[in-house]
Amino acid sequence: MYPIKQKWNIIRYRCTSETGVGELQNFIMDLIFPQNVCCLCRKPGLYNTRNPWCKECCNDLLDLQTSLPICKKCGKYLEDGEGICLDCETNPPLFHVARSVGPYTDSYRIAIKALKFLGKKNLAVRMGSMMACVVKNEPEFWPLDIIVPVPTSKGQMESRGFNQTEVLARQISKDLRLRLITDALIRVKETPSQRELTKEEREKNLLYAFYLKDNKHCYRKNILLVDDVYTTGSTSKECTKMLLDGGANRVSVITWATGQGF
Repeated sequence: MYPIKQKWNIIRYRCTSETGVGELQNFIMDLIFPQNVCCLCRKPGLYNTRNPWCKECCNDLLDLQTSLPICKKCGKYLEDGEGICLDCETNPPLFHVARSVGPYTDSYRIAIKALKFLGKKNLAVRMGSMMACVVKNEPEFWPLDIIVPVPTSKGQMESRGFNQTEVLARQISKDLRLRLITDALIRVKETPSQRELTKEEREKNLLYAFYLKDNKHCYRKNILLVDDVYTTGSTSKECTKMLLDGGANRVSVITWATGQGF
């Protein structure tokens, strides 16, 4: 542990550096509430906001990223071959391209559930940075003008106290140095959980669920749409439609994890 005087000197330095208020808050929280277990496997150790998981879990996350080829359009992991998944081939999505950090399984599933359902907002720092890294390294995303997070429902906001997509988008915005518009899209329709629904039921469930508040920020812009998980793509597709109808030039999608295509 740092001596009190040393802690104060570090905090004072952070206040005047380029890290900003959000980085300072994370730093202070790490000092006051240090993490002593890996957030994924619970292995004891010293962890923090920038390094919330152990080396073994980090390697596991990296290995899963390249475990299978992905669809060139939506980024889903393919069992066989390369190219475009059947869904994108038969029903091409309106977004330009979609990518995820990894597959919605194992450590990736644990991480997003810890963020969403256990309220571990500190995980969004590392997760958001990993999502930003994917965007940086994928030429299909560029150029980009603004970032728009998928809005959450009123019920989810009340139960969780925050929108996990927005906190991820804030970190992506910092890393990519792109403007974040948090209220471009508004969720106007309360929908039941999507988890147990078929693809067709999800699409019907989300029909007219989103509303473009004001198109002045989105008009003729190349937009990065941020969501947590891409499964059937129903949410991303409906949000993309609203943004394009409002005059956006192009919409691309980044998520933490994605499902499997065929």
